[in-house]
Amino acid sequence: MISEKYAELAERVPLFNGLEVEDVAKIFAKGMTMEVEKGNVLFYQGAIGNQMYVVLGGRIDLFDGKKHMTSLRTGDLFGEMAVIMNEPRSASAIAGETSRVFVLSETVFERLMTKRAAIRILLNIVGVMAKRIREMNAKLAEVRASLASTVPLHNKPEQTQENV
Repeated sequence: MISEKYAELAERVPLFNGLEVEDVAKIFAKGMTMEVEKGNVLFYQGAIGNQMYVVLGGRIDLFDGKKHMTSLRTGDLFGEMAVIMNEPRSASAIAGETSRVFVLSETVFERLMTKRAAIRILLNIVGVMAKRIREMNAKLAEVRASLASTVPLHNKPEQTQENV
């Protein structure tokens, strides 16, 4: 049943959390679903973008130049920073395997959705971005701890009787 499909998306895809099934159905009716063959590029780093994507199946790999940054799977959102911040893409997105993605353009986002749905999606995007920042902070803390235990500190002042 179609409404079950949209109910599952509303539950499993962070971008749609908290939306009514009818809102998810309307968003899908206004957006576009596409299949991307393995190795095909969705967008290049540095390109101007006005679309964000949700992985519906398969794997999308993100690259900073030639460096693999991460792999995205079903439910993951990407491309949102270029849309929200109106800046060039910070990475290239390439299908790591044949994948299905949902494409949501800035036009649909700004003009065609209800304000309530648009606000909910913005809050969901903020939540996704906050989670990514939290994960990066944890990785940075691990790297700092690792470096602190292996790299001697050269700028540490010597302790003398006068400054003890």
